[in-house]
Amino acid sequence: MISPRFKSVPLLLTSLAGLFLAACNIQHAPVNETANQASPVPAATAPSVKTWTDIPVARLEDRITIHYHRQDGNYTGVNLWTWDVNQKNTPKQNAIQPVGRDDFGVVFQIDRAAYGESAQIGLIPRIGMDWAQKDGEDKIWKPQSGNEVWLVSAKNPIYTQRPDISPRVETAYIDAPDRIAVTLTAPAPASARVYIVDEQNNEVPATASLVGAAPVSMNLSVTPNQPVDFTNGRYSIRVDGFGGAVPLKPRGVLDDPDLYYDGDLPLGCMVTSVSATFRIFAPTATAVSAAFYNEATGTDGRAVVALHKGGKGLWETTVNGDLRGKFYSYFLEGPDLNPAKETLDPYATNAVALSTRARIGELPPPPPPGPTVQSPTDMVIYEMHVRDFTIDPNSGAKNRGLYLGFTEPNTCVPDDVQIKTTLDHLSELGVTHVQIMPVQDFTNEQTNGGYNWGYIPMSYFSPEGRYSSNPNDDSRVRELKALVAALHARGIGVIMDVVYNHTSMSASLFSISPDYYYRHLPDGSLANGSACDNELRTEAPMVRRLILDSLKYWVKEYGVDGFRFDLMALIDQDTMREAEQELKAINPNIVLYGEPWKAGPSPLANGTDKNGMRAVAPIGAFNDDFRNALHGPPDGAEPGWIQNGSNREALKTAMMVSDWFASPVQSINYMTCHDNLVLWDKLKLSMPGAPDQLIKDTMKLGYLVLFTSQGVPFMQGGEEFGRSKGGDNNSYVSPDSVNEVDWSLKRQNNDLFTYTRDVIALRKAHPVFRLRTRDEIARRLQFEDTPGETSLMYTLDGTGVPGEAWKRACVVLNSDGHADAQLDLPPGRWAIALDQEGAAASDAPVSGTITVHPKSGLVLYQL
Repeated sequence: MISPRFKSVPLLLTSLAGLFLAACNIQHAPVNETANQASPVPAATAPSVKTWTDIPVARLEDRITIHYHRQDGNYTGVNLWTWDVNQKNTPKQNAIQPVGRDDFGVVFQIDRAAYGESAQIGLIPRIGMDWAQKDGEDKIWKPQSGNEVWLVSAKNPIYTQRPDISPRVETAYIDAPDRIAVTLTAPAPASARVYIVDEQNNEVPATASLVGAAPVSMNLSVTPNQPVDFTNGRYSIRVDGFGGAVPLKPRGVLDDPDLYYDGDLPLGCMVTSVSATFRIFAPTATAVSAAFYNEATGTDGRAVVALHKGGKGLWETTVNGDLRGKFYSYFLEGPDLNPAKETLDPYATNAVALSTRARIGELPPPPPPGPTVQSPTDMVIYEMHVRDFTIDPNSGAKNRGLYLGFTEPNTCVPDDVQIKTTLDHLSELGVTHVQIMPVQDFTNEQTNGGYNWGYIPMSYFSPEGRYSSNPNDDSRVRELKALVAALHARGIGVIMDVVYNHTSMSASLFSISPDYYYRHLPDGSLANGSACDNELRTEAPMVRRLILDSLKYWVKEYGVDGFRFDLMALIDQDTMREAEQELKAINPNIVLYGEPWKAGPSPLANGTDKNGMRAVAPIGAFNDDFRNALHGPPDGAEPGWIQNGSNREALKTAMMVSDWFASPVQSINYMTCHDNLVLWDKLKLSMPGAPDQLIKDTMKLGYLVLFTSQGVPFMQGGEEFGRSKGGDNNSYVSPDSVNEVDWSLKRQNNDLFTYTRDVIALRKAHPVFRLRTRDEIARRLQFEDTPGETSLMYTLDGTGVPGEAWKRACVVLNSDGHADAQLDLPPGRWAIALDQEGAAASDAPVSGTITVHPKSGLVLYQL
């Protein structure tokens, strides 16, 4: 999803900042990087008085003065990126240069009038024009902030009063039993004295060494001068000249599996009719309690039970009695934890009340098993959003927009029983698997009915409630299982779209141990390779266990047949390999693939990106090389081969499987997905003035290439009959009028549907289009010489391919929009299996030169 971040990242990383335009509210597109290029303020000793020149403004009350303090004292090339958060009146000059200095730091001024009378103004300091050196996350000035504000580096708030910037200890982390990492708010001298302080205020001397540039640094590596048992008791650290003692927080030490990892004891709620055991991993907590309620909301029947501390960072308790049907949440105390915050169990299987409580209950039985495929290349994957699929009244579904809408048979367009919809449509089309967009519990659920793609997860074990008939009982569990069962009954597998690269900023993991569960940069700020303000630290032992436990849970309890991983490059390769091994031990036919990119810089060194695909085979990835060659970049008017013959050689390479894959089972070939423009809108933009029939013919040509190429075909649902989003290329919160599948289009564009159905059936009937290895492809597939860039011809040797009835197949393609292509067939007698209308009824022999009409193709087999 582009949504909370730009996800088709491989195309335009150079303009990345301008593409993070969605759910994370990152609206600072660098449209004018050269604006307002005044000389930078030198990093000299700060004066003690005001030394700046006010910018001229029409009204004095519109001048906003912004004081900016960098803790490292480096102001060389600093500037302030600004924008109108409401996206109505951002000025041309976004990059603002300092007007001077004071004893706080540098000073910026902006004219509020340039952003609109009611504007909220976004502020991001950075060094130079480098987005990799931006300071922190979005800071939003609001009218109530006043006309003078203060910013501090590595801090996100906008201060309306001058904050204290006196030297102090900023953070102190235990990275090993004998190593503590300390960050200060000002550079420290090499002679700084450091003490570790216990709960009785006893001091343990420690040795500190500077980390970074000498002779001063803001980072210290501290070693106790005598052994300290940090696993028992609370400790603080004090640095002479840097204020009072600051609590020490475990960090790197938590990754020691001997101290903080348990792979055996079950986590979450284990319930029977006579008792329930609760267990949570909260390694930095000093106290944990569970609260129980009779209802999903309110305080009726509230009772609180303390958990006791077990080993390896676990807390647990057992409560006697039958708790089924009740609700629970946790409260945690400890460094940086809010003891008053109601916290959802991260292993909750039925999250309710806006992801703050979990319902206790025994689960209904899993659905029957799904279909099996001998190889991923046998799949035809159909992506669909639960709400989009049935919310249109023309869907004929009773449970529109809900899980149960997916389960209804015998649906049709209300005034035309011949036009099948929803579940019957999937059977008619012939897809083998449905990839369901996120249904793990996510933010912005059933409160306001607003649309959401679901890529901001809250809970990894609970279904989302907005698609259920009742979000505060066990309906979501029962009804999602019914959805899976209904698809399985049709012989259709279910692939879950999962988001393990980041969470909502409101997710319970932030309330439990943010320093453990999330990646951080050296300055202590959250890493943001997801462009959604955080990255899950998948490489941490108990985070990896959380991911693996979650994946196995969905396979065992819901019978899902595979997973599509969002921003898979932010998941380490070891986690992905372990997932593949453990899931295949449960279901040998499990399918795993994902996006081999991220949305921004990340400290993760071994992400599952394009460079790592061979190392994680057979895990697959979306082949954007195929997409871009076929129809051009996913947004904008730049065309590809099906529009005008562009990218012919790149397309041929992708059709034989791009070289960054070890085998065709890894290459997920696609034209579009939920991200970016749908195919209809892309072609309308890149083929200006083209009539609808020419657009449909071009789509047919694209589907013919897609379903006769080697690899795994993937399609976005609804496009098989001309779905449009009106040009909206990032509809993650757009209304139903944009996102819904308009089933009336199936009648209007029935020729496109029947053609797509026929080419899918052709692929499924002939294994020669579904070869298993690179060696087979190299031996059996041969491109023939054709005149011009707009024509393609290739043959496939089917001799000896198991289940293949054809000795030889030939595919001929013409992307010219005006002229026939006259192409010489390979020697021999051939029969046409598929023409521009779809499955061919005649097997009359043809040979020699053949005519291929504009924007069409033929599939032939040798007699």
